[in-house]
Parts: sequence; C-alpha cells; structure tokens
Amino acid sequence: MEIRVINAASVRQLLPMPDCIRLMRSAFESVATGQCVQPIRQLLSHPQGRGLLGWMPGYTAEPERLGIKVVAVFHPVPGQPLGSHQGMVLLFDALDGRPLAVIEAGEVTAIRTAAATAVATDVLAPGRVQTLGVLGTGEQALRHVEALIMVRKFQAVQLWGRDAARARKLAVLLADRVDVPVRALADARAVAQCDVVCTTTAAREPILFADWLRAGQHLNLVGSSIPSTSEVDEATIARGRLFVDFKDSALALAGDFRRAKAAGLVDDDHIVGCIGDVLLGRVTARESAADLTIFKSLGMACEDLLACDFVLSEAMRRGIGQAVEW
Repeated sequence: MEIRVINAASVRQLLPMPDCIRLMRSAFESVATGQCVQPIRQLLSHPQGRGLLGWMPGYTAEPERLGIKVVAVFHPVPGQPLGSHQGMVLLFDALDGRPLAVIEAGEVTAIRTAAATAVATDVLAPGRVQTLGVLGTGEQALRHVEALIMVRKFQAVQLWGRDAARARKLAVLLADRVDVPVRALADARAVAQCDVVCTTTAAREPILFADWLRAGQHLNLVGSSIPSTSEVDEATIARGRLFVDFKDSALALAGDFRRAKAAGLVDDDHIVGCIGDVLLGRVTARESAADLTIFKSLGMACEDLLACDFVLSEAMRRGIGQAVEW
C-alpha cells in the first residue's frame, strides 16, 4: 500500500482558485443537505499562549471520504518565513479505511477559505458593486482579493492594516496580480465604506464598528475563529442579516456572534441560515436593497475534504507528489 505526500507548492499548482470556488459551492450544499459529518473543531492552547493546535475530522458522502485536518496556528513574528497555519490534512478511503494522502494544510486552508468567501459574496452581495475593502495584510487578505474579483467586477480595491507599511507592500504585490486598481489607505473607517468589506485579521478586539457602515453593504468576517476574539462590535452583528457556513460551529465558536448574544442584542434565531440554504433557495439572501448582509466564516472539515480529494485526484493524474510505501 502507498500514500501520496503533497507539499505546499504542489497544492498551489493543483488547486486553482476557480476550481476551488466550484468545490466550495458543493461543500456548502453538502452541509445543507446533510451529506457530510463534521464535529465542531477542537482546540488545544499552548500553555504559554504561543499558539493553538486544532483538529477537524469529517466525512463527505460525495465523494465518499474520511479525513482530518491537524493544524498549528502560531501567528509569525515579522520576518519569519512560516505562515500562521502549519499542518496537514490526512485523507482516508471511506470504504476500507486506507490512508490515501498527506497534504500540506496551510495552502489548502488559505485557498479554500478565500474560495468559500467568494461563494458567500456571490450569493449575498448586491449584483452591482464597485469597491472591495479588505482589513488585514496577511495571506488571507491577498487570497481574498484574488478570489472575490472572480465573482464581482470591482472597480477598485482598498486595503487597511494596523501596520501601514505592510498594507502598502500588499497593495504593490496585488497590483502585479490583479487587473483592478489597489490602494492602501490609512483610515480603516474609509475602507469600511466599500460595497463589500472583508475582515481578515488576527485582531482580538473589534477593528470594525457599526457606525462606520452604511445600508446595502456586504461583510465577510473571516479572521476571528475562536470564542474569545471578535473583529467587529456587537452592534454590527445585531444590525446585519447574518449567514454562516455551519450553524453548529457558529453557535459554539463565533466570538463576534457570541458577544452580541451575551450582550442581549441577538439570539440564535438571528442567524438567517447557512450559505447552502441560500444556494438551494431555502432562504432569501436579501429582502431589500438596504440590507446589510454578513457572512461569518469559521471553516469546515468538508471544505478541506473536497479540496483535498480534488488535489489528490489531480496529483495522481499528473504524477505530482511523492508516493510513499506505507
């Protein structure tokens, strides 16, 4: 028996964003139709607070796969070459339990997270938008710009980060990759006025506030993924029409939603539905042009499994990766 080991460079080669966006649509629909099993992500904190170890097991019916992602999340110090997410996805055959592949998880996570946001934006944002705003300067900020311009024809992209120099550097990098003007702004409030806004930071406390926003916008809340952190204030959650990837995870892990609930501003019914419900026509994305829609992203095991099944299939077809006797 052999397994295939696929590194980060190969994942980048094998998982183009357009293909991943298509796969994430399928992932959202599989959640809505009960075609996957995904226990809530578990976390172990480093005793000195240096980072987290997380694991996300799951099962998908189509394709039928078992798997688990194990990832360490340590936000790197400036100049460190490592990304914030280090780990692997272990993919198994669901018929006999054979291990099939070990796939680098950092690239899978970066690509599929942005692709999932692109799907959510496509179904929730107004049909005609002009500006995309991104708060954050890391890899997810870059990936989100690359992904979202595939679902909407933005006329301009605006960036903000707590480190202004990093924001300017990212703007220069993106200018060489996308056919949309990109500018770094010093004022987060100005970026928050964009038609579509993405928060992709490691902030523990809010960096975006309800009184900065206007009617008709769409927000993607991506950076916060544990109960103790939130990128937006409670009033933003209360004001918006809230959608999630997986409701069980949102109730347990979404710090921004949990804070608003603890403040008595919302209850569990404030979550309109998951993105799969919108794709299947079970719930309406927007009831009026003035709606402020919000997508809360936490990530799902089924996203990893569908992405990794595609990566493995392409790797075997193209002879990429290292086959190891097991």
